[in-house]
Amino acid sequence: MTHVPGYLPGTWTIDPARSIVSFRIRHLLVHKVRGTFDRFTGLIVTDQQPAASSVHVDIEPASLDTGNAHRDQGTLAKDPFDVASHPLMTYRSTGVAVDGQSWRVDGELTLRGVTRAVPLLVRETRFFPDADGRPRVRVTATSAIDRQDFGVRFPVPLDRRGVLAGNHISIDLDVEAVQ
Repeated sequence: MTHVPGYLPGTWTIDPARSIVSFRIRHLLVHKVRGTFDRFTGLIVTDQQPAASSVHVDIEPASLDTGNAHRDQGTLAKDPFDVASHPLMTYRSTGVAVDGQSWRVDGELTLRGVTRAVPLLVRETRFFPDADGRPRVRVTATSAIDRQDFGVRFPVPLDRRGVLAGNHISIDLDVEAVQ
């Protein structure tokens, strides 16, 4: 994994039509709610030296989609996301390193005006030409955050059995970008 076949240095624009930013969070201590953020932009810069590469992504929390409009509207309200005051979440890398047999992107996520370190574990990186011959890169990565680290609260406790939503949020990225 630490050697990327076909590696190409350059600046890559994320193609939102071919990319997915998704998450999972436990709901009512019984099942996991899955969702996506449907509006985002970003750049990936692959350096001659892969460890000097970088990424910057802006995500619109108002584009949250869990497949349940009522739940989404409540989540976007003042208490969980407060999208009126914080229309963007931003991820900016601070470094790239080899972590065992994989790459790790160290970075900072800013959500609701709070910035925390959030590493991404890169699962796959593939460079390839698209149907028109333009160079593309596909990157899949995972991470996890504790929503409370960012001040995201779901203030609905359940009688002695926990809370409406868990604290742990799993993040999955499947991103394709064009040079």
